[in-house]
Amino acid sequence: MLHIDRLQLGYGQAPVLHDLSLQVPEGQFASLVGPSGCGKSSVLRAVVGLHEPDDGAIELDVDGRDVGFLFQDDALLPWRSVRHNVALPLLIRGEAKRSAYEQAELWLERMGLVGFGDRFPQQLSGGQRKRVALAQTLAPRPRLLLMDEPFASLDAIVRRRVTDDLLAWVERDDITVVLVTHDLEEALTLSDRVHLMSAGPYADIVASYEVPLPRPRDLVATRTDPRFGRLFEQLWSGLAEVVDGGTDAAADTAREQESAA
Repeated sequence: MLHIDRLQLGYGQAPVLHDLSLQVPEGQFASLVGPSGCGKSSVLRAVVGLHEPDDGAIELDVDGRDVGFLFQDDALLPWRSVRHNVALPLLIRGEAKRSAYEQAELWLERMGLVGFGDRFPQQLSGGQRKRVALAQTLAPRPRLLLMDEPFASLDAIVRRRVTDDLLAWVERDDITVVLVTHDLEEALTLSDRVHLMSAGPYADIVASYEVPLPRPRDLVATRTDPRFGRLFEQLWSGLAEVVDGGTDAAADTAREQESAA
């Protein structure tokens, strides 16, 4: 689905990313974790063409129209109603106006925003805006979904509900997902594979962790599985090694985890 080969990307000085390679097969839920500033978000931006790589190759097995991107900050149009914002990607794809607005209302209902369709983004709380942005991203039913810290602004109850709904939809429709997150528990709960990046500059992927937990997953039950605790300890240890500058040790930790699995 997504193939990145020896990606190099910078912002005018030392490369933020250097020789980064990543393979995400169709239907896999993958997460990128790593120290702040290592370039996790830059990987996603390069995939959708928002940042031109200095070197390397990025290949997608789907049309660009079938890629959804949920940013850290919402990209809602402040002069358009909530309903229109959610319907906008459907309208751009040629969906009839009535159908697009009906689907927008359905997604707003799923996000717990019944009755908010006529409001404008500035009339919403930060969490409500994030839910609108999520509905806007999911409404066109992308085949590849890129998410950059999508749930950070949500309170615990809403975050659980939205994440449950998202996970059920992803598993039902076999959607490919790449998630950037700082939350190691979130990465392990949702993902089939977690990729650990080194500190920048010259960041790349130094270790990958398989998450052999059965699907479909219940977010609470998954975290009580004994394997979850062991995986978390291994991922935490790997991240600590990266932060302390020991990328080789992080890779060794990942290899030990895969052997144990």
